[in-house]
Amino acid sequence: MIEDVLSKAKEYRERASRYLQNYEGEIEKGDKEKGGEALWGVISCQINAIYLVENGRPSTSHSESTRFARQFIISKFGEIDGEELVQVYRKVEKFHANFYHAFLDEEEFKKYATDIMRLIKYLDELIGGMISKIEMEMAT
Repeated sequence: MIEDVLSKAKEYRERASRYLQNYEGEIEKGDKEKGGEALWGVISCQINAIYLVENGRPSTSHSESTRFARQFIISKFGEIDGEELVQVYRKVEKFHANFYHAFLDEEEFKKYATDIMRLIKYLDELIGGMISKIEMEMAT
């Protein structure tokens, strides 16, 4: 049901916002591994929200979400910009791995984080537009 999709998409968006706050807190404490994992959580929730709206059901696996993310990003942002943002998505995946293996140095981490924050902003704007569109459709 469309109301359920809307409600769950909003939940994912709110969770992404909380994880972004967690990122900021972990960075203040100096824990870049936990901070990077929080950014992975932000993007993961955003992709889950978009997947849900696009498909009417939640994603069932990490690999399905990853495939969807890459295809969706290129379809929404075009071949050149989309491919560049897919590279940013790959950096988020490195943050996820870095949580377990701590292989990113400070400079690389900061550069990745800057790029990832840009992707977060783009995806959040898309989700906001998708939610608004659903709400307008429900109102008519």
